[in-house]
Amino acid sequence: MKIPTQKRRRGLRFNITPLIDVVFLLIIFFLTASHFVRSETLEEVDLPEAAETEDETETELKRLVVTVTADQVLHVGGKEVSVAEVEARITSGAEEFGGEFEVRIRGDRTVPYETIEPIILACARAGVTRVKFPVVAK
Repeated sequence: MKIPTQKRRRGLRFNITPLIDVVFLLIIFFLTASHFVRSETLEEVDLPEAAETEDETETELKRLVVTVTADQVLHVGGKEVSVAEVEARITSGAEEFGGEFEVRIRGDRTVPYETIEPIILACARAGVTRVKFPVVAK
């Protein structure tokens, strides 16, 4: 029997390749998640208060978020848009996704109803029944 001439190394060796893979995946996940969160709340809006609220269950709906700032300017995805562009997006979203389409109107508490009314009417014309108004609970 031949005796090995090589010395055996003592100590532990860790393979950290899977750890690095997991860390990179977590970084990518949090970057994309933060992008979606930021895209909905880019414009600073003082939301109205609600006396009664109910918890919203998260569903997999296609959503269009329209933000109306205090100076009565409409924003979608961080970009300033006109009422006609919002109506076109609502119509195309309703045609593409049907009952799975939702419109959220983030309006500042100082915005008059006449500014938000065209958005609501566009939803009604397109057949969108899921219209929500984010508020702050008291």
